[in-house]
Amino acid sequence: MKSALVALLLGILMASSGCIQPKEAPVVLEKNASEDWKPDGVVGESEYARSMILQGPARQGYAGGWMEISWKNDQEFLYMALNGSTSGWLAIGFEPTEWMKDADIILGFVEGEKATVLDEYSTGNYGPHIEDTMLGGANDILQNGGRRDGANTVIEFKRKLDTGDRFDKSMHPGETVSLIWAMADSSEQGVKHNIAYGEGIIPLIQEKATTISAAVPSPREIQGILFIWQEEKAARDLYISLYDETNLSIFMDLVRSEQNHMDQAKSMIDKFGLQTPVPDMPGELENQTLKEIYNRLQAQGKLSHQEALKSAATFEEISIMDLEKEIAATNMEEIGVVYQGLLAGSRKHLRSYVADLQELGIQYSPQYLSPSEFEEIMRRSQSL
Repeated sequence: MKSALVALLLGILMASSGCIQPKEAPVVLEKNASEDWKPDGVVGESEYARSMILQGPARQGYAGGWMEISWKNDQEFLYMALNGSTSGWLAIGFEPTEWMKDADIILGFVEGEKATVLDEYSTGNYGPHIEDTMLGGANDILQNGGRRDGANTVIEFKRKLDTGDRFDKSMHPGETVSLIWAMADSSEQGVKHNIAYGEGIIPLIQEKATTISAAVPSPREIQGILFIWQEEKAARDLYISLYDETNLSIFMDLVRSEQNHMDQAKSMIDKFGLQTPVPDMPGELENQTLKEIYNRLQAQGKLSHQEALKSAATFEEISIMDLEKEIAATNMEEIGVVYQGLLAGSRKHLRSYVADLQELGIQYSPQYLSPSEFEEIMRRSQSL
Protein backbone atom coordinates (compact mmCIF):
# COMPACT_ATOMS: atom_id res chain seq x y z
CA MET A 1 0.00 0.00 0.00
CA LYS A 2 2.77 2.43 0.95
CA SER A 3 4.73 1.83 -2.25
CA ALA A 4 1.55 2.43 -4.22
CA LEU A 5 1.03 5.71 -2.38
CA VAL A 6 4.59 6.79 -3.13
CA ALA A 7 4.07 6.03 -6.80
CA LEU A 8 0.77 7.93 -6.79
CA LEU A 9 2.35 10.94 -5.10
CA LEU A 10 5.21 10.92 -7.56
CA GLY A 11 2.81 10.66 -10.48
CA ILE A 12 0.74 13.58 -9.25
CA LEU A 13 3.88 15.58 -8.64
CA MET A 14 5.28 14.91 -12.09
CA ALA A 15 1.97 15.84 -13.65
CA SER A 16 1.97 19.16 -11.83
CA SER A 17 5.73 19.75 -11.67
CA GLY A 18 6.64 23.31 -12.36
CA CYS A 19 4.00 24.64 -9.98
CA ILE A 20 6.78 26.88 -8.72
CA GLN A 21 8.72 27.18 -11.96
CA PRO A 22 8.52 25.51 -15.37
CA LYS A 23 11.03 22.89 -16.44
CA GLU A 24 12.92 25.49 -18.48
CA ALA A 25 15.13 27.38 -16.05
CA PRO A 26 15.12 31.14 -16.63
CA VAL A 27 17.94 32.44 -18.80
CA VAL A 28 19.60 35.72 -17.84
CA LEU A 29 20.12 37.89 -20.93
CA GLU A 30 22.80 40.59 -20.86
CA LYS A 31 22.85 43.86 -22.79
CA ASN A 32 24.74 47.12 -22.87
CA ALA A 33 22.49 49.51 -20.92
CA SER A 34 23.14 52.57 -23.08
CA GLU A 35 19.75 54.29 -22.71
CA ASP A 36 18.86 56.66 -19.90
CA TRP A 37 16.53 55.14 -17.32
CA LYS A 38 13.00 56.55 -17.37
CA PRO A 39 10.18 55.25 -15.12
CA ASP A 40 7.57 55.59 -17.86
CA GLY A 41 6.29 52.02 -18.09
CA VAL A 42 8.15 51.39 -21.34
CA VAL A 43 11.11 48.99 -21.21
CA GLY A 44 13.59 50.32 -23.73
CA GLU A 45 15.69 47.97 -25.84
CA SER A 46 18.89 49.12 -24.10
CA GLU A 47 17.45 50.59 -20.90
CA TYR A 48 18.44 47.67 -18.65
CA ALA A 49 21.61 45.57 -18.45
CA ARG A 50 19.99 42.23 -17.63
CA SER A 51 16.63 40.53 -17.97
CA MET A 52 14.97 37.15 -17.54
CA ILE A 53 11.50 35.70 -18.00
CA LEU A 54 9.86 33.74 -15.18
CA GLN A 55 6.82 31.58 -15.87
CA GLY A 56 4.15 29.91 -13.80
CA PRO A 57 1.89 27.33 -15.50
CA ALA A 58 -1.86 27.06 -15.17
CA ARG A 59 -2.97 24.81 -12.34
CA GLN A 60 -5.69 24.65 -9.72
CA GLY A 61 -6.42 28.18 -8.53
CA TYR A 62 -3.96 29.79 -10.97
CA ALA A 63 -4.56 30.90 -14.53
CA GLY A 64 -0.87 30.76 -15.41
CA GLY A 65 1.31 33.56 -16.71
CA TRP A 66 4.74 35.09 -17.11
CA MET A 67 6.76 37.96 -15.72
CA GLU A 68 9.84 39.51 -17.31
CA ILE A 69 12.22 41.11 -14.82
CA SER A 70 14.70 43.68 -16.17
CA TRP A 71 17.31 45.38 -14.02
CA LYS A 72 20.55 47.28 -13.77
CA ASN A 73 22.50 48.71 -10.88
CA ASP A 74 25.43 50.93 -10.11
CA GLN A 75 27.28 51.12 -6.81
CA GLU A 76 24.34 52.84 -5.07
CA PHE A 77 21.04 52.27 -6.84
CA LEU A 78 18.90 49.46 -8.24
CA TYR A 79 16.72 50.13 -11.28
CA MET A 80 14.10 47.53 -12.12
CA ALA A 81 11.12 46.82 -14.36
CA LEU A 82 8.45 44.16 -13.85
CA ASN A 83 6.53 43.31 -17.02
CA GLY A 84 3.77 40.79 -16.41
CA SER A 85 0.79 39.12 -18.09
CA THR A 86 -1.82 40.72 -15.84
CA SER A 87 -4.09 43.72 -15.68
CA GLY A 88 -3.92 43.58 -11.87
CA TRP A 89 -1.06 43.81 -9.40
CA LEU A 90 2.35 42.22 -9.76
CA ALA A 91 5.02 41.92 -7.11
CA ILE A 92 8.54 40.82 -6.37
CA GLY A 93 9.99 39.93 -2.96
CA PHE A 94 13.71 40.01 -2.13
CA GLU A 95 15.44 37.48 0.12
CA PRO A 96 12.65 35.73 2.07
CA THR A 97 13.90 33.61 4.95
CA GLU A 98 11.11 31.00 4.70
CA TRP A 99 8.39 30.96 2.04
CA MET A 100 7.27 34.64 2.10
CA LYS A 101 8.50 35.45 5.61
CA ASP A 102 10.74 38.55 5.92
CA ALA A 103 10.58 39.23 2.17
CA ASP A 104 11.23 42.82 1.11
CA ILE A 105 8.31 43.20 -1.29
CA ILE A 106 7.72 45.69 -4.09
CA LEU A 107 4.10 45.58 -5.32
CA GLY A 108 2.72 47.64 -8.17
CA PHE A 109 -0.38 48.16 -10.29
CA VAL A 110 -1.74 50.65 -12.79
CA GLU A 111 -5.22 52.18 -12.75
CA GLY A 112 -6.00 54.48 -15.64
CA GLU A 113 -2.93 56.68 -16.12
CA LYS A 114 -1.73 56.31 -12.54
CA ALA A 115 0.89 53.79 -11.47
CA THR A 116 1.18 52.83 -7.82
CA VAL A 117 4.33 51.13 -6.50
CA LEU A 118 4.41 50.13 -2.82
CA ASP A 119 7.33 49.32 -0.53
CA GLU A 120 6.09 46.41 1.59
CA TYR A 121 7.27 43.70 3.97
CA SER A 122 5.93 40.20 4.62
CA THR A 123 5.57 39.39 8.32
CA GLY A 124 4.68 35.70 7.95
CA ASN A 125 5.30 32.62 5.84
CA TYR A 126 2.17 33.30 3.80
CA GLY A 127 1.81 37.00 4.51
CA PRO A 128 0.38 39.40 5.25
CA HIS A 129 2.61 41.86 3.44
CA ILE A 130 1.99 45.46 4.43
CA GLU A 131 3.62 48.79 3.72
CA ASP A 132 6.88 49.44 5.56
CA THR A 133 5.49 52.71 6.90
CA MET A 134 2.83 50.77 8.83
CA LEU A 135 5.59 48.85 10.62
CA GLY A 136 7.66 51.90 11.52
CA GLY A 137 9.81 51.81 8.40
CA ALA A 138 10.00 54.18 5.44
CA ASN A 139 8.86 54.27 1.83
CA ASP A 140 12.17 53.87 0.01
CA ILE A 141 10.91 53.88 -3.58
CA LEU A 142 12.69 56.93 -4.96
CA GLN A 143 11.05 57.01 -8.40
CA ASN A 144 8.42 54.86 -10.07
CA GLY A 145 6.09 54.66 -13.01
CA GLY A 146 4.08 52.19 -15.02
CA ARG A 147 1.74 51.46 -17.87
CA ARG A 148 -1.05 48.99 -18.54
CA ASP A 149 -1.83 47.75 -22.02
CA GLY A 150 -4.81 45.42 -22.05
CA ALA A 151 -3.85 42.27 -20.14
CA ASN A 152 -0.23 43.37 -19.70
CA THR A 153 1.22 45.61 -16.97
CA VAL A 154 4.66 47.18 -16.56
CA ILE A 155 5.95 48.91 -13.46
CA GLU A 156 9.38 50.48 -13.04
CA PHE A 157 11.10 51.67 -9.89
CA LYS A 158 14.36 52.96 -8.42
CA ARG A 159 15.65 52.39 -4.88
CA LYS A 160 18.93 52.39 -3.05
CA LEU A 161 20.72 49.06 -2.84
CA ASP A 162 21.13 49.71 0.88
CA THR A 163 18.33 51.92 2.15
CA GLY A 164 19.19 51.62 5.83
CA ASP A 165 15.58 50.61 6.53
CA ARG A 166 15.32 47.46 8.65
CA PHE A 167 12.39 46.33 6.48
CA ASP A 168 14.42 46.50 3.26
CA LYS A 169 17.09 44.01 2.20
CA SER A 170 20.59 45.38 1.92
CA MET A 171 22.06 44.52 -1.48
CA HIS A 172 25.55 44.91 -2.89
CA PRO A 173 26.99 44.99 -6.44
CA GLY A 174 28.23 41.61 -7.63
CA GLU A 175 26.09 39.49 -5.31
CA THR A 176 23.17 37.24 -6.18
CA VAL A 177 19.74 37.99 -4.70
CA SER A 178 17.05 35.34 -4.24
CA LEU A 179 13.50 36.41 -4.93
CA ILE A 180 9.86 35.40 -5.04
CA TRP A 181 7.30 36.80 -7.46
CA ALA A 182 3.53 36.76 -7.90
CA MET A 183 0.65 38.26 -9.90
CA ALA A 184 -3.08 38.71 -9.40
CA ASP A 185 -5.89 39.60 -11.78
CA SER A 186 -7.00 42.51 -9.59
CA SER A 187 -5.37 45.75 -8.48
CA GLU A 188 -6.90 45.28 -5.02
CA GLN A 189 -4.03 44.57 -2.64
CA GLY A 190 -6.17 42.24 -0.55
CA VAL A 191 -6.72 39.87 -3.49
CA LYS A 192 -4.47 36.81 -3.24
CA HIS A 193 -2.16 36.06 -6.16
CA ASN A 194 -4.18 33.92 -8.56
CA ILE A 195 -2.36 34.12 -11.90
CA ALA A 196 1.10 32.79 -11.12
CA TYR A 197 3.87 32.81 -8.55
CA GLY A 198 7.36 31.44 -8.18
CA GLU A 199 10.94 32.04 -7.14
CA GLY A 200 14.23 32.85 -8.77
CA ILE A 201 17.56 34.57 -8.38
CA ILE A 202 19.14 37.63 -9.99
CA PRO A 203 22.85 38.48 -10.20
CA LEU A 204 23.64 42.15 -9.53
CA ILE A 205 26.31 43.82 -11.61
CA GLN A 206 29.79 44.38 -10.25
CA GLU A 207 31.36 47.38 -11.95
CA LYS A 208 34.65 46.63 -13.71
CA ALA A 209 34.23 42.93 -12.92
CA THR A 210 35.53 40.40 -15.41
CA THR A 211 33.37 37.36 -15.92
CA ILE A 212 35.23 34.14 -16.66
CA SER A 213 33.21 32.23 -19.19
CA ALA A 214 33.53 29.18 -21.34
CA ALA A 215 31.65 27.95 -24.39
CA VAL A 216 31.09 24.51 -22.89
CA PRO A 217 31.41 23.13 -19.36
CA SER A 218 34.57 21.31 -18.40
CA PRO A 219 34.48 17.59 -17.51
CA ARG A 220 34.56 18.62 -13.84
CA GLU A 221 31.59 20.96 -14.34
CA ILE A 222 29.65 18.26 -16.21
CA GLN A 223 30.28 15.86 -13.34
CA GLY A 224 28.94 18.49 -10.95
CA ILE A 225 25.78 19.15 -12.96
CA LEU A 226 24.90 15.45 -13.09
CA PHE A 227 25.64 15.03 -9.38
CA ILE A 228 23.52 18.00 -8.32
CA TRP A 229 20.54 16.75 -10.36
CA GLN A 230 20.87 13.39 -8.66
CA GLU A 231 21.18 14.98 -5.21
CA GLU A 232 18.05 17.08 -5.75
CA LYS A 233 16.27 13.90 -6.88
CA ALA A 234 17.43 12.11 -3.72
CA ALA A 235 15.98 14.94 -1.63
CA ARG A 236 12.66 14.82 -3.47
CA ASP A 237 12.37 11.05 -3.18
CA LEU A 238 13.36 11.12 0.50
CA TYR A 239 10.69 13.69 1.32
CA ILE A 240 8.04 11.73 -0.59
CA SER A 241 8.97 8.71 1.53
CA LEU A 242 8.88 10.74 4.76
CA TYR A 243 5.50 12.19 3.85
CA ASP A 244 4.25 8.65 3.29
CA GLU A 245 5.42 7.74 6.80
CA THR A 246 4.35 10.86 8.70
CA ASN A 247 1.74 12.70 6.66
CA LEU A 248 3.45 15.97 7.71
CA SER A 249 2.51 18.68 5.21
CA ILE A 250 5.98 20.25 5.26
CA PHE A 251 7.35 17.26 3.37
CA MET A 252 4.88 17.55 0.51
CA ASP A 253 5.44 21.32 0.37
CA LEU A 254 9.17 20.78 0.02
CA VAL A 255 8.73 17.87 -2.40
CA ARG A 256 7.31 20.44 -4.82
CA SER A 257 10.27 22.71 -4.22
CA GLU A 258 12.74 19.86 -4.75
CA GLN A 259 11.00 19.00 -8.02
CA ASN A 260 11.61 22.60 -9.02
CA HIS A 261 15.27 22.20 -8.07
CA MET A 262 15.49 19.05 -10.19
CA ASP A 263 13.96 20.92 -13.12
CA GLN A 264 16.52 23.70 -12.73
CA ALA A 265 19.38 21.20 -12.81
CA LYS A 266 17.72 19.30 -15.69
CA SER A 267 17.65 22.51 -17.75
CA MET A 268 21.47 22.54 -17.63
CA ILE A 269 21.60 18.85 -18.55
CA ASP A 270 19.41 19.54 -21.58
CA LYS A 271 21.26 22.70 -22.57
CA PHE A 272 24.63 20.98 -22.68
CA GLY A 273 23.34 17.82 -24.37
CA LEU A 274 23.86 15.52 -21.39
CA GLN A 275 21.85 12.55 -20.14
CA THR A 276 20.53 12.01 -16.63
CA PRO A 277 22.50 9.26 -14.86
CA VAL A 278 19.40 7.26 -13.83
CA PRO A 279 15.70 7.09 -14.79
CA ASP A 280 13.44 9.42 -12.82
CA MET A 281 12.00 6.65 -10.67
CA PRO A 282 11.57 6.70 -6.84
CA GLY A 283 14.81 5.87 -5.03
CA GLU A 284 16.83 5.29 -8.23
CA LEU A 285 20.34 6.66 -7.55
CA GLU A 286 23.60 5.89 -9.32
CA ASN A 287 25.94 7.60 -6.87
CA GLN A 288 26.65 5.10 -4.11
CA THR A 289 27.41 7.74 -1.49
CA LEU A 290 24.06 9.41 -2.13
CA LYS A 291 22.36 6.01 -2.11
CA GLU A 292 23.84 5.19 1.31
CA ILE A 293 22.83 8.58 2.72
CA TYR A 294 19.34 8.23 1.26
CA ASN A 295 18.85 4.74 2.75
CA ARG A 296 20.21 5.77 6.15
CA LEU A 297 18.09 8.90 6.47
CA GLN A 298 15.01 7.12 5.13
CA ALA A 299 15.38 4.46 7.84
CA GLN A 300 15.97 7.11 10.49
CA GLY A 301 12.89 9.01 9.38
CA LYS A 302 10.66 6.00 9.90
CA LEU A 303 11.31 5.99 13.66
CA SER A 304 9.18 9.03 14.53
CA HIS A 305 7.96 12.40 13.30
CA GLN A 306 10.85 14.07 15.11
CA GLU A 307 13.42 11.77 13.50
CA ALA A 308 11.84 12.38 10.10
CA LEU A 309 12.35 16.14 10.49
CA LYS A 310 15.90 15.59 11.75
CA SER A 311 16.79 13.35 8.81
CA ALA A 312 15.43 15.93 6.36
CA ALA A 313 17.40 18.73 8.04
CA THR A 314 20.53 16.57 7.84
CA PHE A 315 20.05 16.05 4.11
CA GLU A 316 19.71 19.81 3.58
CA GLU A 317 23.02 20.32 5.40
CA ILE A 318 24.68 17.88 3.00
CA SER A 319 23.06 19.60 0.02
CA ILE A 320 24.31 23.01 1.18
CA MET A 321 27.87 21.75 1.47
CA ASP A 322 27.78 20.09 -1.95
CA LEU A 323 26.34 23.18 -3.65
CA GLU A 324 28.99 25.39 -2.08
CA LYS A 325 31.63 23.01 -3.42
CA GLU A 326 30.17 23.07 -6.95
CA ILE A 327 29.87 26.87 -6.92
CA ALA A 328 33.58 27.07 -6.13
CA ALA A 329 34.38 24.59 -8.91
CA THR A 330 32.64 26.36 -11.82
CA ASN A 331 33.87 29.24 -13.97
CA MET A 332 30.60 29.54 -15.91
CA GLU A 333 28.31 32.25 -14.59
CA GLU A 334 25.16 30.62 -15.98
CA ILE A 335 25.92 27.44 -14.01
CA GLY A 336 26.87 29.40 -10.91
CA VAL A 337 23.60 31.37 -10.99
CA VAL A 338 21.57 28.15 -11.02
CA TYR A 339 23.61 26.73 -8.13
CA GLN A 340 23.19 29.95 -6.14
CA GLY A 341 19.43 29.66 -6.52
CA LEU A 342 19.48 26.05 -5.37
CA LEU A 343 21.70 27.02 -2.43
CA ALA A 344 19.30 29.73 -1.34
CA GLY A 345 16.48 27.17 -1.50
CA SER A 346 18.38 24.58 0.55
CA ARG A 347 19.13 27.14 3.23
CA LYS A 348 15.44 28.04 3.42
CA HIS A 349 14.51 24.35 3.63
CA LEU A 350 16.95 23.83 6.50
CA ARG A 351 15.47 26.78 8.37
CA SER A 352 11.96 25.36 7.85
CA TYR A 353 12.85 21.92 9.25
CA VAL A 354 14.70 23.43 12.21
CA ALA A 355 11.74 25.72 12.95
CA ASP A 356 9.33 22.76 12.95
CA LEU A 357 11.61 20.88 15.33
CA GLN A 358 11.75 23.91 17.63
CA GLU A 359 7.95 23.99 17.73
CA LEU A 360 8.17 20.42 19.06
CA GLY A 361 10.61 21.58 21.74
CA ILE A 362 13.63 19.98 20.02
CA GLN A 363 16.88 21.88 19.51
CA TYR A 364 18.55 20.70 16.33
CA SER A 365 22.35 20.52 16.25
CA PRO A 366 24.21 20.55 12.91
CA GLN A 367 25.53 17.19 11.76
CA TYR A 368 27.78 18.35 8.89
CA LEU A 369 27.90 22.15 8.77
CA SER A 370 30.24 24.02 11.05
CA PRO A 371 28.48 25.62 14.05
CA SER A 372 29.34 29.09 12.74
CA GLU A 373 27.85 28.49 9.27
CA PHE A 374 24.76 26.83 10.74
CA GLU A 375 24.24 29.75 13.13
CA GLU A 376 24.63 32.23 10.28
CA ILE A 377 21.96 30.42 8.22
CA MET A 378 19.61 30.35 11.22
CA ARG A 379 20.29 34.00 11.99
CA ARG A 380 18.65 34.98 8.72
CA SER A 381 15.24 34.04 10.21
CA GLN A 382 15.89 35.85 13.48
CA SER A 383 17.13 39.16 12.13
CA LEU A 384 13.80 40.90 12.72
